[in-house]
Amino acid sequence: MALNPVAYRALLNYIAEVPKQPTGRPHTVTVKDAVVLTTVQQKTLETVLTAYWGKPYPCPLLLDIKPRHGYESRVLKDGYPPMKYLEWLTAGCSDVAIASADTKGRPRLLIPVTDEMGQYRILVPLRSDTFGVHVDDVIPLGLKAKK
Repeated sequence: MALNPVAYRALLNYIAEVPKQPTGRPHTVTVKDAVVLTTVQQKTLETVLTAYWGKPYPCPLLLDIKPRHGYESRVLKDGYPPMKYLEWLTAGCSDVAIASADTKGRPRLLIPVTDEMGQYRILVPLRSDTFGVHVDDVIPLGLKAKK
């Protein structure tokens, strides 16, 4: 499992706490060192990031997750259950996810899925800036929003 157990529990707590927020909106939080990349994923992403930024850009073995944007998009906007969002994050950040670049050269993890919802792909875009790389979304490619 590429999501470490402490991070998984932190994300479980996060999705349990969101409905308790006074605004009903998710709060900003960073789950540190949540995703443990394989060496192959790390090296591939480092190559992608270096090409994207046009200069050497190291990719850490451990990535943070900032779940607010993904929760807002998949749960509040698209209407999927919070546990489905967590399931997608877990699968999309797994050891078997393929690290690659999208058509604009941005880094991502991608994995095909077949489950009760059908056949589709889970895309985990990786955000990068001068401060590093992190996960903040998960996209079920091929599924329509429930709302």
